Amino acid sequence: MKKSIIAIAITAMLMLTGCESGEAVEANATVSTAAEATASGITAAVMAEIEIPSAMEKNAENIGAYYDIDTATVAEMSVFICGSGAYPDELAVFKFNDEAGAKAGAEAVQSRLDSQIAIYTDYTPAEMYKLNEAVLITEGNWVVFAACADNARAKEIIESIL
Repeated sequence: MKKSIIAIAITAMLMLTGCESGEAVEANATVSTAAEATASGITAAVMAEIEIPSAMEKNAENIGAYYDIDTATVAEMSVFICGSGAYPDELAVFKFNDEAGAKAGAEAVQSRLDSQIAIYTDYTPAEMYKLNEAVLITEGNWVVFAACADNARAKEIIESIL
């Protein structure tokens, strides 16, 4: 419940203060083209409906501990990982500078997913559905990964924006 309140507060704050572009983002709004999408807008839209337990935001300084991605190839990113480590929930949105970067980024995300599957298979088998049904979308310069309680809904939200 507390996490839901935090997610609502974050969404409300984003709506009031706007994103990097200075425009407010509504939780249920869809973006008409990928050119208008932002990494933080995508994560905000997904997290408005789907909880990432103990969500901890990662940035360029600490993303290397999770993904083997050259941050110099990333135009923008928004990454949330379950901070407790008890659950495999994760939401990662990367916009790369070009399609070559996105291809390498998709490989790094797939490697992360494979690693998570190896870790959580014995650690929390009841949570494996999140990884086995994880979403990995590569579209143009975008790479989006979601492993959460409702991967199908996360995919719908992401695809409606991209």
